[in-house]
Amino acid sequence: MSMSDKVQKLQLATDEAKDYMMKTKASFDDSLRRLNAAKEALRAMDQEDQERIQVNDTKLPELLDLHRMATEEYQDAKCRYETNLRYLTILKEKLNTQDI
Repeated sequence: MSMSDKVQKLQLATDEAKDYMMKTKASFDDSLRRLNAAKEALRAMDQEDQERIQVNDTKLPELLDLHRMATEEYQDAKCRYETNLRYLTILKEKLNTQDI
């Protein structure tokens, strides 16, 4: 496999990693928005209602878990994209110095 083939293959993988990162970022943003809305709804309740309600009576545990998973997926996807991008840059530089 030639160096330019490796660059093309890595470019494709990097583009796919970027697309996936953007999708997981959208899921992360949505989960954060939903979590913040739930927190605001709890804060907006009367003090008396707040004292009676238990966390398990709300969707907060589900939203916290959803946000945790979205955060992990986004961080993993971002790391994969950044790693691919670093290697792609290195390979392109190598290819350019071979062409000279």
